[in-house]
Amino acid sequence: MTVLAAHPFPPPPSPPQYTPPNMLTHHFQAPPPLPETWQAMWQEHQPSWQRPPGRPHHERPTPTAVRKARAALVQLLNRERARNGCRPVRAQRAATRTAQRHSDYMARAGSLSHTGAHSSSPGDRLTDEGYRWQRVAENIARSKPDAATALRLWKDSPKHRDAMLTCAFRHVGVGVSKGNNGQGWWTLLLASPR
Repeated sequence: MTVLAAHPFPPPPSPPQYTPPNMLTHHFQAPPPLPETWQAMWQEHQPSWQRPPGRPHHERPTPTAVRKARAALVQLLNRERARNGCRPVRAQRAATRTAQRHSDYMARAGSLSHTGAHSSSPGDRLTDEGYRWQRVAENIARSKPDAATALRLWKDSPKHRDAMLTCAFRHVGVGVSKGNNGQGWWTLLLASPR
């Protein structure tokens, strides 16, 4: 089973600058529902059994495996960006910590969502790590725990692809956690600093 979600988030409003009302409204809107075909696929592959009460099983891959998965995804992403005329993105510590914590959170919760602990958005989480951002986007997926599969799924989705190929992004953070059945919970966080 493969599940995708993408939603670019606009920058937070700056106090001295005028922010049109529609940008504020957009910032707080929920992402659009999944297309009907994805909803049908999702329901078709739902297990008939119920998970016992408590948290779903979650394990974080070994540090070496995580580093290799991150490096592989960034390399594949930069290759795709180069093919489309964009400069490469660089791994950035705050973005990486933010992405990894969100992947861990999704795997523990057993839920694929851009909303994190305490109803946080990707921008909120990145700001909490001390990164002053101008633009941020987040791609998430639950799939096989290999970088090529995650990137292929995002490339095949127009919203995910647009986020990855936005040339304005300069930094990237990648998170991956292993959940039930060995599935990978992926977070790709793209950002440009102020």
